[in-house]
Amino acid sequence: MSNFLKPDKMRKYYHLLVLILLFSCSEDKDINPDGGTYKVVIEQAGDFTNYNKSLIAVTPDVDGQTLKFYSVENNQTTDNYLDNSDLSSPTITLVSQNPSREIEFNFIISPIPVTPATAGPMTVKFTLYKDGKLIGEKSFSYLDDFDVKQENLKFR
Repeated sequence: MSNFLKPDKMRKYYHLLVLILLFSCSEDKDINPDGGTYKVVIEQAGDFTNYNKSLIAVTPDVDGQTLKFYSVENNQTTDNYLDNSDLSSPTITLVSQNPSREIEFNFIISPIPVTPATAGPMTVKFTLYKDGKLIGEKSFSYLDDFDVKQENLKFR
């Protein structure tokens, strides 16, 4: 009998093969399959008061309900839709009230006609955190040379 086919060696190879198959076939899972809490910090600069803005969260919480936020600056709970009056401060901080697996926003902006001139340039920066960890940033710049723009932001 060859050295390779001895029962002790075969058993070792068998156990090694089982371990390799077990770990290579395991399912990839999210770190937190139940979702997480999101924080969104919106920073505006420039002539941002001369633009109409709205922000709509289009993803539900883990229970399929409308994703609601706590507005830190206003000290109140808001719905998934924020209009121009909700977005009038240079900094807006929103914290999701219930866990969500991902977060997606539609940001809609249009310049307000200002007589005799047009709205000046503005910038907006979105910084997103999930469970206290930075997961992304997106910045946009605008100048009064458009009617309406829509930006889509999606993070996991």
